[in-house]
Amino acid sequence: MTNLIRAALVVVAALSVAGPAAAADKFLADRHIERGVKCESCHTGAKPDANVDMKTCLQCHGGSYQALAKKTESDDINPHETHLGEAQCVTCHQGHKPPRLSCDSCHEFEDIRVP
Repeated sequence: MTNLIRAALVVVAALSVAGPAAAADKFLADRHIERGVKCESCHTGAKPDANVDMKTCLQCHGGSYQALAKKTESDDINPHETHLGEAQCVTCHQGHKPPRLSCDSCHEFEDIRVP
């Protein structure tokens, strides 16, 4: 068992002991593991700790960046349809860290939640 998988299992076990209150504190990787997605499904490169490639994300999340933007469109701001074009997924979605909305480095969007 690799160190990355071992660490992920420890996090999942700790969160399951902590109960529902900890659910909001889960990272994206934790939620993937809960849905049966294995670490190596996303970390496909030679280095398991390397950033996940956007093509890998899109295999499960829309198929293309345009399709993903279509899935997240609403009456408000669509974070996947911006003036910046096709941002890499890991720019906002941090698998093992709290997410961050990169748009907020210039703007102040209070109503966008990044998983």
